[in-house]
Amino acid sequence: MVLKIDGLIIEYRTLRGPLKAVDGVSLAIGRGEWVSVVGESGSGKTTLALSIPRLLPANATIVGGTIEIEGVDVTRLGEDELRRRVRGRLVGVVFQEPGATLDPLRRVGDQIAEALMVHGLASTKEEALRLAGDALEKVGVPRERVSSYPFQLSGGQRQRVAIAAAIALEPKLLVADEPTTALDVVVQSRIMDLLDKLRDDMDLSILLVTHDIALAAERSDRIAVMYAGKLAEEGPAGEIVIGPLHPYTRGLLDATPDLWGERRKPKPIPGSPPDLRNPPSGCRFHPRCPLATSECKEREPPEVRESSGRRAYCFHPLTR
Repeated sequence: MVLKIDGLIIEYRTLRGPLKAVDGVSLAIGRGEWVSVVGESGSGKTTLALSIPRLLPANATIVGGTIEIEGVDVTRLGEDELRRRVRGRLVGVVFQEPGATLDPLRRVGDQIAEALMVHGLASTKEEALRLAGDALEKVGVPRERVSSYPFQLSGGQRQRVAIAAAIALEPKLLVADEPTTALDVVVQSRIMDLLDKLRDDMDLSILLVTHDIALAAERSDRIAVMYAGKLAEEGPAGEIVIGPLHPYTRGLLDATPDLWGERRKPKPIPGSPPDLRNPPSGCRFHPRCPLATSECKEREPPEVRESSGRRAYCFHPLTR
């Protein structure tokens, strides 16, 4: 396994008390596999993703569980080891807004070249810029753009540059946090095509964070559905979309427009996600679930597992 997360618990310190954003999540990704994490805002999916390269904000703490990348438990590493061994080398990260990660006052080639030199993959500035140009060409940006500033590029080009920076050190895992949200639908599709191509060309594993379950279903090998800090369901993408086991997954699918099937009005999930400073007892989805019973309110739901490895956490799993 390239990535193995086991029983991860992440807590934020807030003025109103502790907030457990990730609560006992376990997930694994194999070599060359694409896994998408989906869920509403506040489900914990971005916190889960940022914990992998240990890029959590200062008020967040990993209080339980492990995160292993290529057998390295990153929860036990200090900041120097994380910079030297993990960030860029084992894990590349692509954020939602490239403008937040690219320095507007520096040429894009210089920004990519700096990482190559810091990690010892280039001994001179000239060699580093040549390798930066190679990285840009991998993502469909002309090599001459090494001398461009971010403001001289379109939104789609800036995101491609951010991807080039993330893969320049040839990591084993690419974590992409909502990488297409700020882009129009045509550019979104092209960025997803690019990630697919990089996965094939580099034998790259991908963890995609998205709120769009339809996008996840189209591209992923597996989908992990999160709700209120917990894993609701996880398994092969096709199985989850055709026949979800968890009522929350069914709700996400019903809230998504179907452009190819029968014409229907999307049906939103009633209510709102809970405040994780004071989450509901039992199953966290029970206040919004049409199948909830008193049992759901009193106890944590059991794991339901199928022979394909698919799993869900529910007292009343749906039948297909």
